[in-house]
Amino acid sequence: MLRHTKTKASSVTWLRKRREDPVQQWLVDIRWASEMECMNILQGKSIVQSVEKSAFHTSHIKGAIDVVKNESNDISGEFSVLFKLVEAENWSAVQTFTIQLTCHVRGLIQDCNQTTPNPPLHILEQQEVVMGECAKLAQQVESAFIDSESQCPSKIPVINQLTFLGQSFSRLVDLCLGYLVQKIVDILDEANDPMVLSQAIGFVLLHTHREAEILTQSLATISCVTESLFEIEKEGGMWCLLDLLSDPEVRESVRGEVAGVIAQVTSPCLENAHQMSGMMDNMEDLLVNLLGLCSSTKIEEIFLLSSAAIANMTFMDSSTCEILQKIQAPRILCSSCQSNIAKSLFSKDQVATILANMVAVDVCRQDVVSNGGIDICLELLHESPLDYKTPAEIAACERVQQKAAIALTRMCRDESNAATIVKAKGVPRLIKLCRDKQERSNSDAVLVACLAALRKINSLNKLEDLSAIDNQQLIQPKLMDSFLICTNTDENFV
Repeated sequence: MLRHTKTKASSVTWLRKRREDPVQQWLVDIRWASEMECMNILQGKSIVQSVEKSAFHTSHIKGAIDVVKNESNDISGEFSVLFKLVEAENWSAVQTFTIQLTCHVRGLIQDCNQTTPNPPLHILEQQEVVMGECAKLAQQVESAFIDSESQCPSKIPVINQLTFLGQSFSRLVDLCLGYLVQKIVDILDEANDPMVLSQAIGFVLLHTHREAEILTQSLATISCVTESLFEIEKEGGMWCLLDLLSDPEVRESVRGEVAGVIAQVTSPCLENAHQMSGMMDNMEDLLVNLLGLCSSTKIEEIFLLSSAAIANMTFMDSSTCEILQKIQAPRILCSSCQSNIAKSLFSKDQVATILANMVAVDVCRQDVVSNGGIDICLELLHESPLDYKTPAEIAACERVQQKAAIALTRMCRDESNAATIVKAKGVPRLIKLCRDKQERSNSDAVLVACLAALRKINSLNKLEDLSAIDNQQLIQPKLMDSFLICTNTDENFV
């Protein structure tokens, strides 16, 4: 009975203490539960922090790459401006712009160090090289500026130093970008979380267009070698090129490079040239997309590459010309010659080739004529090598004259076209090119083409206004005799 009374008293005391200190009792009661809860929270928190840290790291690297690329592009533009100022010996402007350039270079180095903590030793060493070259450039410019006030300074030391700085700066940019890209690759190798992989892969996909452009530029470079062409063909290169060319999501610059590759692999000048497998099977798709580039682009180089590819393909098979007629190539090409997009001699060379090959096909001839082909060829015939200076331009001018004359000759398979050429005053220009060596840059090929055109026109539309001596020397003799008369005389009969 006594024991029972003590037990009851103890229970009352325990209950009273529990009521008096509920917080303490709560902490005791949930000790195990709270430890489990904390463990769950900590585990979840560590995952989130890891993902956020990696994602931030990827985004941070991408931002650093963008900074280096954008700033280096701006600095490259400043290098070009400074070179021109030095060439002009505008030393006051050179001094001011040198300060701006070197400050911009130092600013980029600071940005690199801020966005890329603890850069590797080889980058730090290259930074020192660039800083040293900046200091040397400033000294050279200062000396030239002082000399300009009393004597004529030499610009060669400044140009040399500016070149050294440009080379070391380019090296630094390459090292920085290579290091940052390697960091992205490391994340791809090490990450095992979908979110981290998504961040890194997303960065890579943002740069696929640039990679495609670099790839196609590389292909264009190596495809002039026959062995490389066989390797490209073996790997299904034609289908890859067609995929890029026909994809509207691919940038125009990339598609232009693809056109350049196609022009390279279809060049008649390529040693051991042959048709790549898949070329003929996909001819129409290739022509449609190449002509689409010619029609839509505002960039002269892309027009040149696309039209060159088309021109090369017209030598492959007559069906190529029939496809071009069906997709309205004469209209597009003739209108391009009347705009600025085909103003270079090299583009005109390609257009003249296409038109000359198309008018050789009976079903295409009238379509070329009805779209102004005769007028375009006469305009091309009036190109003069005397208006150009470089050997490349003069050679292109000769080709344009020759192909325009060939096209006119082929158009004269129809009598009405011969009459149109006479009415458009095309005959005097043909005669001048035969008589005047300088006007055709002494080209035998242009001479033969013009003689053939004159004879064809005369056979269909008697040239009543032709002078007696022109008739006697250019029309009546055999072609070889007329050729010898025009090449052996120094006299200008015009």
